[in-house]
Amino acid sequence: MFNKSISLISVILLTLFSLNVYSQNSTPNNISLTGKVKEGEKNLEFASVVLKNSENKIVAGALTDSLGIFKLKVGKAADYKIEISFIGYQTKILDITLKEGENKLPEPIMINASVNLLNEASVTATYNEKQTDIERTKINPSASIAASRGSITDLLRSASMVQIDNNNSISIRGNSNILILIDGIPSTIGSLAGVPASIAQSIEIITNPDAKYDSEGTGGIINIITKKENRDGFSLASSINYGFTDRINGDANIMFNAFGWNFGFSYSGKYHVEEVSSELDRFFYSTSNSIEQKIESVQKQKTNSLIFNAVKKLSNGDQFTFNFKYVNPEINNNQQIINLSTTLANTTFVSRENEFHHLRDMGEAVVDYKKILKKDVSDITFRGSFSRTKGQRPARYFEDDVLVLKSLGGGHPTNYSFQTDYTLKTPSKILFEAGIRYFHRGNTFKFDTYQYDTITREWIYNDFFSTDLTHGEDIGSAYFNFSGKLKKDLSYKLGLRTEYGVSELNILKENESIHTNNLFLAPFLLIKKDISLQSSLSFSLSRRITRPSYPQINPYVNMLDKSVYETGNRHIKPEQITKVELMYNFSKNGTSFNASLFYNTISDFITQVSSLYGDDALMLTYVNGKRSDKTGVDINLRHKISPILSFNTGGSLYYGSTTGSFNGFDLTSNSVMWSGNAALNLTPNKKSDISLQYFYTSPATYPQFKTKAVHFLDIAIKRLLIKDKLSASLTLSDALNTRRWDISSDNSIYRLNNNSKNQSRVLWIGLTFNLNRVQQSKSQKRDEDGEQQSLIRIGY
Repeated sequence: MFNKSISLISVILLTLFSLNVYSQNSTPNNISLTGKVKEGEKNLEFASVVLKNSENKIVAGALTDSLGIFKLKVGKAADYKIEISFIGYQTKILDITLKEGENKLPEPIMINASVNLLNEASVTATYNEKQTDIERTKINPSASIAASRGSITDLLRSASMVQIDNNNSISIRGNSNILILIDGIPSTIGSLAGVPASIAQSIEIITNPDAKYDSEGTGGIINIITKKENRDGFSLASSINYGFTDRINGDANIMFNAFGWNFGFSYSGKYHVEEVSSELDRFFYSTSNSIEQKIESVQKQKTNSLIFNAVKKLSNGDQFTFNFKYVNPEINNNQQIINLSTTLANTTFVSRENEFHHLRDMGEAVVDYKKILKKDVSDITFRGSFSRTKGQRPARYFEDDVLVLKSLGGGHPTNYSFQTDYTLKTPSKILFEAGIRYFHRGNTFKFDTYQYDTITREWIYNDFFSTDLTHGEDIGSAYFNFSGKLKKDLSYKLGLRTEYGVSELNILKENESIHTNNLFLAPFLLIKKDISLQSSLSFSLSRRITRPSYPQINPYVNMLDKSVYETGNRHIKPEQITKVELMYNFSKNGTSFNASLFYNTISDFITQVSSLYGDDALMLTYVNGKRSDKTGVDINLRHKISPILSFNTGGSLYYGSTTGSFNGFDLTSNSVMWSGNAALNLTPNKKSDISLQYFYTSPATYPQFKTKAVHFLDIAIKRLLIKDKLSASLTLSDALNTRRWDISSDNSIYRLNNNSKNQSRVLWIGLTFNLNRVQQSKSQKRDEDGEQQSLIRIGY
């Protein structure tokens, strides 16, 4: 909203100036110019459009409407320059000749988000780290000091509504059931901790998606938009960052035009070594047994990713796009465990070592074709996608230096979809969108576990810890959206999505099949009232669903450690949420402010619980509670204190309550929780930036568990060098070394305390180089004319 309001203020001043010019010249404004501004496929609302004469004086100004359309009037047929700007985007300046009567640009004007490319072209827009409206928060990685650390999860922390724990599990307003998209397509990548930050052009946190989006994800949607360009010429950009604890990441991006196609190639690499110290203590009331564990872990992360993008725009406006991605995150964990078990009879001491390897190879391909049915009126898009991950998790378990247990296996999650989307713009400026989609997700689980027999010295197949099952789900959906204006200052969007899903879980060892089906209706409503040129009020209503993930339905037992086990629940039901939100936006004179009041209610909410397993072990599983309610407020403030100093802060505060029970466990809880961050940005000159950012997450209460507060401070310095083609950065993450994970539980069965401390204080040094020699392509010249994480941490 800050961007929009600055544009509004600018155009007001420009319009007043134009009126003054008009009063001195009695020539009537009988010459008009109509056009449209877009960013990719998205119409850009509130972009500032001004017209300048040969003396570089402003003669007319306007803002684009919700469809990206603008209209200017002047009193003289002549040559002009048209300038399009929007905070956070590159300013576009074009030459144009206006004739008598009505003039209309034949194609939309395309502008790109600023990416701080340090190139030879002039980039005049400033760049904000976040842009927020009632539907989504958009994060711009190039403006974030966290980008150097190499992971998407580091970037997400800048949004106050997002909470990320010590094991990189992500929640939005306290809900971890989130749909992960890459370029709008559901991905099989699993954890975002393995996705390099350098692949992202922007990240959208969508809390109130309209009917065009899948209704999956009661917590919301995280959509990673990968880097793409659509230019003639040649562009090369690369960066490298080194952390002084055996951490390095980098990327290289090449973009060029050939044979009428725009091509883009990107490579990102990451290697991180991290040490984790954990303690886990348990006392069982029924037996008076206790276990004390000290765990030292070393985690090695290695990730390579490749992205290829090709775009062909035809002379009639049709467009063909092909995108391919390959990502192979690999995580190796080694745990050294000192285990002290105490019973009424004796005390035993055991030294354990656990080795886990998480290996994934993810490939994803997307093809779409956009057909223009009637220019500036209607189009239809056909899209097909395929995503598959080959995952393995070999593990070995040692006791007193003797290998006693080993396992090998993994899963092969696969998604594919086919969809058709239709768009129509009516003469009354109503935008109608409709589409149909078929989506399939499936997986195969197979783990073989072997236990060493110390007597026979043979490996014996352990059927209890072995897994063999398949899962498949087919979802057909259809949607429609209407959007437009009821009055000049009152706009709306209304939609409905219908999804019907059929799933089958085959437990091969037990020769059992479980079939389920689900019909879900997801209405969407958004109403926006422009109170003034500086402020607006928005209201939204939506419904969403979370279908159980693979770890939540896997009925077999997974051994995390000899005292902590995990299993799924084959009969768990989907959870459904209804969301209501009211947002106020204000922006004026370098200050922007927005506040959201929200209420969410979830039926059959999915939660993790633990119970006694044997005499002195815990079994973690997933169950449905009855109901979960949240009422809260999100607040974001940005203020420019002086030309060189700005301040940003944001907070998310909510009261949450849950009800329900499971096998004698009370799932009732209630608490007030909040998270927030504050940033101070100093720009002493055009080539230097200094940033300090502080993060805080309050204590939280869940069914059975309570967590302590988490807080930390990041500091970064950035400097442009060598004619602005090279930049250097210095970043200190968790400068005060305060970031840690603490959780406790005290119920009728056991008492538990668990803490974990990652190697989070790291000094990073980074270099970014950019060579960019680009020209507008001919087509553009025409235009311008899932891993589930446990609450208990044992070091990985």
